[in-house]
Amino acid sequence: MQENRVVAKYFGVVFAAALASGCSVSPKETGNGTPEQAGTELGKSVYTINCSEVVQPEESVELDGIDSLMDDHQFYAALARIEAMSLDTQTHWLMWAQLLGHVGQLDYSEEVFGAIVNSCHSSRAYHGLGVVLVKQQKLQAAREMLESAKAMAPADASIRNDFGYALIKSGEYGRAAFELRTAYELAHGRGTATHNMVAAYYLNGGPAALDELRNDVQVSEKQLRAGVELARRILGDAS
Repeated sequence: MQENRVVAKYFGVVFAAALASGCSVSPKETGNGTPEQAGTELGKSVYTINCSEVVQPEESVELDGIDSLMDDHQFYAALARIEAMSLDTQTHWLMWAQLLGHVGQLDYSEEVFGAIVNSCHSSRAYHGLGVVLVKQQKLQAAREMLESAKAMAPADASIRNDFGYALIKSGEYGRAAFELRTAYELAHGRGTATHNMVAAYYLNGGPAALDELRNDVQVSEKQLRAGVELARRILGDAS
């Protein structure tokens, strides 16, 4: 379904690079939101969020085109395309929030995801906000958001993967290994969960833990090396 593809696009936490920040975008500029100043739990602004999950066929075609731009890493063009649409569903709002993050507008992305959380209380909104917070190194808040998303959708591989990665970044390697092993199995070994799982096992138990993985799951030597390298990069970032 379209809404599930939208969320999956956002979660390349391990390998995503923060792009340079340019001119900020707001709903007032696009005509697609109504920000009002208020003291809220998750953000300074309140937007008029539509939490509907129903995407009309003609909108689905346009969203598929935006998906294609995202597949090609043309995030600025994708952002322009979503801003040309009316934000009629939660899927539209989530896509706008994630694209703001992809072009380096992390503060705005956090604000919009926070507004969606406050309005819709969906696992997708908590997940998106958690990923943005990880990118901003707000790890305690990120863990809280991702744990909330996990509680709402415990069989979602992307959520378990990103929660596990946040735990690695926080130095909670044992918990991370559990979450990432779960993500790996839910994803049938696809995506970033494999490298993240290897990194968590290595950080938690060293070479002996890698031997355990060799015996338990179908992880190649190339994947093991990539996971160990990821673990070393994470330790280097923390030092």
